[in-house]
Amino acid sequence: PGPACRPGFTVCFSSCAPPPGNKKLKYISLAILVVQNASLILSIRYVRTLPGDRFLSTTAVVLAEVLKVLTCLLLILVQKRGSVREFVGLLYDAIVVQYMDTLKLAVPSLIYTLQNNLQYVAISNLPAATFQVTYQLKILTT
Repeated sequence: PGPACRPGFTVCFSSCAPPPGNKKLKYISLAILVVQNASLILSIRYVRTLPGDRFLSTTAVVLAEVLKVLTCLLLILVQKRGSVREFVGLLYDAIVVQYMDTLKLAVPSLIYTLQNNLQYVAISNLPAATFQVTYQLKILTT
């Protein structure tokens, strides 16, 4: 690599270009995300329109967020090579020592939680295709 390139990048015509394998990974990731997003919407729609008792959407949102937190914590622990001491130190520093940053993240996280709860209301009352199109409009408006 040249002196101006970041690690992991190669020099190509005197500029930094990502390795060729990254382009394939980009399209694989896109395909997986498209399938995941479509299947999530369709499965939520199916479950919310079944006759009988419904589950609480707030419970589903909270459990999804707990699952995400546990996954992130596991990934951080793996990144720290299983060192519980470093793991706890990192969490303490990020949450307690830098508490203002934690509080700043609380506002968008609360709005995100509200949005996810409203998503369940919308998908319960709209056809799946209409919901999917209007849900994707948030990309254009943000």
